[in-house]
Amino acid sequence: MPINRDAFLRYRVLDKCFRNPVKQYCMEDLIRACNEELSFKDKGISRRTIYYDIEYMKSDEGWNAPIITERDGHKMCYRYSDSSFSIDKVPLSEAQLKQLQSAVDMLKTVEGLPQFEGLNDSLEKIGMMAYDTEAEHCFELDHNTYVGGTEHITPLFNAIQYQAVQSIHYKPFDEEEKELVFHPQFLKQYNNRWYIFGMEQEHPDEVWNLALDRIVSIKPTKLPYIKLDKNWQDYFSDIIGVTNYKDAPVEEVHFVVHGKTAHYLFTKPIHESQVSHWNEDGSLDVKLKVKINYELKRLLLSYAADITILSPQSLVEEHKESLRMALEQYK
Repeated sequence: MPINRDAFLRYRVLDKCFRNPVKQYCMEDLIRACNEELSFKDKGISRRTIYYDIEYMKSDEGWNAPIITERDGHKMCYRYSDSSFSIDKVPLSEAQLKQLQSAVDMLKTVEGLPQFEGLNDSLEKIGMMAYDTEAEHCFELDHNTYVGGTEHITPLFNAIQYQAVQSIHYKPFDEEEKELVFHPQFLKQYNNRWYIFGMEQEHPDEVWNLALDRIVSIKPTKLPYIKLDKNWQDYFSDIIGVTNYKDAPVEEVHFVVHGKTAHYLFTKPIHESQVSHWNEDGSLDVKLKVKINYELKRLLLSYAADITILSPQSLVEEHKESLRMALEQYK
């Protein structure tokens, strides 16, 4: 079974108690020691929890710990039959190695994030310890190792943490390279692409977002940092993706989905505001309350053969025009 942080801390405390050659620990002593270590003076740890911890430590899934009981008057005390034993000295079990190997595989997919910078060497060492030549790699996170701009994540993350204004050379797809004096505020990933949100010095009343793969270079400045008064969770709550037009209204987007796609969108809503119900013909009626932006339009186009947009009419017409232009590519 997976070990959470509190459980592991208890195992370490119990291990220390069981190794003590001069003091005997009854159940109340073990509970007290764990409470003191985890600072659970009010809530406390139950006897049942400690019983389960002892059974786990003694099991094959745990450490096969040689825990024995001895009577001290009317109380039962616990200790190791071998005082040199410690869970820190026992090799990991096969189940623990497989769990560790899976964890290593998962952590390697977040390479480039500042929280894990410098972790590669440690992962390699752990991976060698946990590696099983017969173990099959059985999962993968949605992660694009070839996307550009990940080298900018750490300096931008640090710029947000230390409130440092940056000089950013930025090259949009359809424009000349430009230099921006940028106050970075928030990093976000969408569709395997990273974006930095913040304020551009010459446009203090607007929130800008820059795609990290279009950033040419970043250089810190000594200018005073301006922190935006933004709740970023609220900022993204009315949109799909990253484009939030300042003056755009939140509208009800109504469409019907057909075929297998209907079941897909029913089980995986595309926005937190989604309200859906099944029609008698087996189609799915969907309503969203969002700002209409580029990402929403692209998403609806991706379901082109299985979707009928009903409102708003402006979106209907734009969707039809996009489909017409797509058909023109095949004439």
